[in-house]
Amino acid sequence: MSTPIPWRGIFPIPVTPFKPDLSIDYDSLQRQVQFCLHHGAHGLVYPAVVSEFFTLSETERRSVLETVLDEVNGRIPVIAGVSATSTPIAAHLAREAAALQVSGVMSMVPFVKHFFSPDMGYIIRHFQEIAKASGHLPIIMQNARIGHPIPLASLPTLLQEVPTIKYLKQETGPSTHQLSAALEAVGKQLDGVFAGIGGVYLITELDRGAAGSMPAPPFVDVLVQVYRHYLTGEREQARALLSRLGSLFTYELLYNVSIIKEILRRRGVIEHITCRVPAPHLDSSDISIIDELFAGIGDILN
Repeated sequence: MSTPIPWRGIFPIPVTPFKPDLSIDYDSLQRQVQFCLHHGAHGLVYPAVVSEFFTLSETERRSVLETVLDEVNGRIPVIAGVSATSTPIAAHLAREAAALQVSGVMSMVPFVKHFFSPDMGYIIRHFQEIAKASGHLPIIMQNARIGHPIPLASLPTLLQEVPTIKYLKQETGPSTHQLSAALEAVGKQLDGVFAGIGGVYLITELDRGAAGSMPAPPFVDVLVQVYRHYLTGEREQARALLSRLGSLFTYELLYNVSIIKEILRRRGVIEHITCRVPAPHLDSSDISIIDELFAGIGDILN
């Protein structure tokens, strides 16, 4: 059996497009996948936090994942997000995803805040159940800012107990320092450590040893170009290109999925900016500034 090629590069996490009545807009989801494929995404992860996964029913999660897989049609890896409010639900989602022949699964520790935080026994059992349900598939352990991040000192024990955890998405703060610390702690036990935070710090993350980034898709074309420049040693070109997105990145950090959907709408990828999560409403001042910033980057958008 040949050794799988490690995942590297830009793995966008699509948003879940909704119609004004809060139903899922499957046509916009298909266009979003096409947009990512057209611009050279190296893989897709879906659904995850920016996908508003916690607002989707289990039936919806299966149907949107099927939509993404059908659209990709085996051209790039698709990693199914199986994070959930409990271990049994996450394991069920992992089992369904494996049956759909995804390339891997990603999960964080169950994210609901309760009276007590999970101990290592709970965390290990959670990922063991996901591993059992997903079979041989590689698992990405998402160490996220929401929910219950795992201390980096505990990761070696988790990886020893659950050997199918092959990747880490490290995005606790400060993300750049935590990325380096994660690589120092468990880099040799993993096939790769991915960064998050929307690709804002992509060059710094790659310098620190990241396998790539898992951003939202609005600027996947630019991030793929930055990654290619970086790989070929064209550092100045990579940094100059990434810096052009600086102000819009700032607004993404401020308004998150609201502005992500607004940019995707402006680019003709999705139809509506409706969210199921509580999200900031972009007022007239926001729209005016986005108009200016968007006009200033037209030459770098493909």
